[in-house]
Amino acid sequence: MRSTPKAPPPVCSLFEQLPGCWGCKDINSNFVYVNQNFVDLVGVSSHHDLIGKTNFDIPAPLTACAEVFQQQDQTVMTSGKNMQVLNIHPYPDGEWHAHIFTKMPWYSESGELIGVIFHGQAINEFAALEVGQWICRAIGSSKKDLTIGKKTKPHTPLSPRESEVLFLHMYGKKPQFIANALGVSVKTIENHFANLRLKLGVKTKTDLMDKALELGVGSAIPSSLLRHQLSVVLSS
Repeated sequence: MRSTPKAPPPVCSLFEQLPGCWGCKDINSNFVYVNQNFVDLVGVSSHHDLIGKTNFDIPAPLTACAEVFQQQDQTVMTSGKNMQVLNIHPYPDGEWHAHIFTKMPWYSESGELIGVIFHGQAINEFAALEVGQWICRAIGSSKKDLTIGKKTKPHTPLSPRESEVLFLHMYGKKPQFIANALGVSVKTIENHFANLRLKLGVKTKTDLMDKALELGVGSAIPSSLLRHQLSVVLSS
């Protein structure tokens, strides 16, 4: 049984100076280090409250996604590749927050895999540019294809649920996933897709994505989606 690796002091100091939430876990997804921003976010008194513990030990309601968090960790370590995850959760401060977390393999100086390093950056419904970059990467487009700041609205405004479906669709999520995430049937999601195609004037789901990018819609997180607890893999 391997002992829990210790993050070297220079790394700890660096994590405290960098913006956003930073930390690392061992191969069993036990926290090895977290910075103060992460401590404040999850609502514990000190990083010592998390060291040696897992996502199952953090304050509710984050524990609802603890198993999903650990599955993501294992995928990162098994594949050896970075992963970007959209996390939307209610936090102990009583507020809902949205972050893009990047998870990456953590190697020792000798090249041995010893865990996962993670970084979380807060976003909001106006972070179109930030979110749009991930969308471009997810669908294989170039950043210049986005029309951020020069948006042309569709002739008919999208409903909150249509905006949610379009947003998740642009991240490559299938109808079954979207239905599960939003707590509705697949048939309901397909009806929303039919309405979206009608409103944006396209015939297929592929054309729907292209048209949304052209119009500059769908790249910002719908405010209504910030009331659904999600942990969605954007790319890996």
